[in-house]
Amino acid sequence: MSKKTVLRRLSESLGISSLGLPRTRSLSSVISSPKKPQASTVAQSYGTSYTLDRYLTNEGHRLVASYFRLNQTQKHIQKGTFHQITEKELDELIDSYNGITTLAFETLNYQHLSLTLAECKLLAKLLNYNAITNIHTLNLSRNRLSGSSLRVILDALQKNTTVSFLDLSFNMISDNESKWLGKLLKKNNSIKELSLAFNKIGCDGARRISKALKINSTLKRLSLEANRLNTQGGLFVSDMLKVNRTLKYLHLGSNNLQFVGIQGIAEALRVNESLVSLSLDVNNIAISGSKLLADALTINKTLTHLYMPRNNIGDEGLKHLCQALLLNTSLTYLDVEFNNIGIHGNTEGSSVLGKLLENHVVPRAINLSHNPIGSSGCEALFVGFHKNKTLESMVLSYCSIGFEGINAVAEALKSNQCLQNLSLYKNSNIGADGHLVLAKALEQNTNLKRVQLDYNFEDWEAVGNLIQGYLTRNILLQQEKYDVACRILKAARIMLNTSAYRTTTTNNSTPLAISRRSFSIRSNISNSIILSSPFVISFMYLPFEIQEKILVSLDTNQVLTQHQAIIILNWSVRKDTLGKSMEEFLIRTFGAYYPLTNDIRLWPTEANDKDALIFDRF
Repeated sequence: MSKKTVLRRLSESLGISSLGLPRTRSLSSVISSPKKPQASTVAQSYGTSYTLDRYLTNEGHRLVASYFRLNQTQKHIQKGTFHQITEKELDELIDSYNGITTLAFETLNYQHLSLTLAECKLLAKLLNYNAITNIHTLNLSRNRLSGSSLRVILDALQKNTTVSFLDLSFNMISDNESKWLGKLLKKNNSIKELSLAFNKIGCDGARRISKALKINSTLKRLSLEANRLNTQGGLFVSDMLKVNRTLKYLHLGSNNLQFVGIQGIAEALRVNESLVSLSLDVNNIAISGSKLLADALTINKTLTHLYMPRNNIGDEGLKHLCQALLLNTSLTYLDVEFNNIGIHGNTEGSSVLGKLLENHVVPRAINLSHNPIGSSGCEALFVGFHKNKTLESMVLSYCSIGFEGINAVAEALKSNQCLQNLSLYKNSNIGADGHLVLAKALEQNTNLKRVQLDYNFEDWEAVGNLIQGYLTRNILLQQEKYDVACRILKAARIMLNTSAYRTTTTNNSTPLAISRRSFSIRSNISNSIILSSPFVISFMYLPFEIQEKILVSLDTNQVLTQHQAIIILNWSVRKDTLGKSMEEFLIRTFGAYYPLTNDIRLWPTEANDKDALIFDRF
């Protein structure tokens, strides 16, 4: 028996993962003819006696001691406590793997550790062994990294081929360190996500990073949030966007880009064909900057997410954006919270947005939180919302909405068939009557699945339970619709595409055509009968109208409309639909597909969900 086997049994008894230690003959021979071992001061130093002692010689005790030492080194690396280990111990651990790739260090989360230069050198050495350590995620945020400490890590990453996510946010990175970042981005071909948020990178740093990204073809996500780019830095970034073809997510929030910087970004959006998400929070965009971005959106066809909170665009700026979106069909999400929309009772922005949502396909989600649109603005926003067929999520938290506003929302929800998430959090003037009106509307609405409200009135629990009951019903109903659609498709695929059926249609020269007659007559034939072979053959000779009624009888609770059933049956007999995904099938059947999972929100729906908002953007 090899000593690897002994160590494996030892690790299993102790609940410790095995390390790749070399084999030994002497230990195997000892185990084959065991004898009582001598006491070992090395083993006793660990303070515990194990039942395997009777199998071990002095060499065995040294092996066990080595095992515990290596295991302890590995734990220190996972925790980031490099000050507890030496370079020799790190080398010993790496050698123990014998060239076998391990997933022990796949994710290293080193936040708030204040790493010293000596510790950074050990980390750099670990990164150099990338073929063995296999590190994918490296989080070094909040370590006050700068100077030589940062340089040794970035130099090691130049040759590293496994790290794909690198977080250097909340450090002390300035223009001086940016030259090493530039070299890293020019040479590294594995990093796909890089966060440099909340550092001190200025204009010169933006120049170096942008120059490197003109060459880099692997980075897809970059966050430069809360640095010191200013106007000139924004121009360097815009020049990069005109050339780069791989960057998809860019966060430039809180960089004081101002009008000239925004002008450069807008010009880049006219020619860029890769960027899908752009964050421009707190950049003093104002009305003039919003018009520049709006003009760019009439040309850009790839951007799907645009974040513009805290830029004071007002109603006039929102009007520019809405007018541009009439010519845009790609923008999915628009975030304009904290922009003084509706201030002093102005409803122009809300009215224009309402008309856009009434007649157009974008956006699919909008965040209007912390804008004083009030009840009058809310009424203008929802006047034609019952016609909307695409908006899935709307955030109206902290919008000073009263009873009249919530009444307009409730009336629209009675007919609207698409909205999935609605946030009305922190609108205290809605009152008990407003909550009851909304609950009454949900009795008719069968699509809305999430609502954020404040229940701060008497009998709030009863109203809350009533609303939650309707929302739960909607979730279950949507699940049943999807299940029934897939069940009918499966049965139709089997019974309308058999060899017997093809022979019959060929001999009679009668093409299959799904009729649009009423599906009021429904059969009680069970699934097992429908899918049995004799029935399938007989099924082919039935008139098409009878075939239809048998298939749609699988919808026992009649949750599908006649139009949806027709689409399903037509889909089932077309050869070009074979191999299509379930998502594509459900989108074609229902007009949209809403995943029934915990992450049903396509984006945060609560205005105070800041952590999720930043994470989703990055």
